[in-house]
Amino acid sequence: MGVGAPFELLFGTSLALLAVGLYGIVSRRSLFRMIISLEVAFNAGNLSIMSFVARSRSLDPLGRSAVLVLIATEACALAVMLAYLINAYRTFKTIDPSKLRRLRW
Repeated sequence: MGVGAPFELLFGTSLALLAVGLYGIVSRRSLFRMIISLEVAFNAGNLSIMSFVARSRSLDPLGRSAVLVLIATEACALAVMLAYLINAYRTFKTIDPSKLRRLRW
């Protein structure tokens, strides 16, 4: 018997976080809220990977290092998205994606 939450609970939580993140991406009309929802969906993926690592019970460092690489990649992607958000707000004075049609080619 391992210490910690069971696999079903962790994986179910990651699926719930993914659903919340996808709902937030589809339903929100603010770039900031969409970015936050995307981060929630990314964290759902990290939790899913960690639940499978915990299920193997071998304390495999490959899964944990993969999650660390994903977290670093997410931090870089978040920085780019927030820079885009700040630039869009400075240029167009709005963060509503439907009003940012001038950004198209």
